[in-house]
Amino acid sequence: MENRPKVGETPISSLAQPKPVSGIRLSLVSLTSSLIQGICVFAVGINAAKVVLGITSVAASGGSAWIHSDPVRFGLRYLSLFLSLATLWVIWNGWRLRHRSAAGWRKAPLAKREKRSIAFGLVSSLVSWILIVAEVFAHQKMHPR
Repeated sequence: MENRPKVGETPISSLAQPKPVSGIRLSLVSLTSSLIQGICVFAVGINAAKVVLGITSVAASGGSAWIHSDPVRFGLRYLSLFLSLATLWVIWNGWRLRHRSAAGWRKAPLAKREKRSIAFGLVSSLVSWILIVAEVFAHQKMHPR
């Protein structure tokens, strides 16, 4: 009966009681451990990125003469030119077919996604053309023959 609170007294809840010192030490140890693990994960990730960057740098520097050779440059230039022309042809053909008089009865407005897709195709094709022309002029200026 002595453990019972008297009238007018409220018992101290377990949440309001201070933590024992061992609980605080355990919390600090687990916090320190998690910080060390986070630093290790970060260090391992950074080292992996350094390795990948180093390998690609060595590969790029070793093959830069080959990449800048005329057959590779011309092949990539003409492939890019062909693909941008094919994209422009597909967009033009779609526009032509949509605007024929025979397609009037089934014509539905384009969705925003379709409009964005067409705009992206046009912009990427035009940027390809600009880059091809810029590469031709820049290469003639930087490497005259």
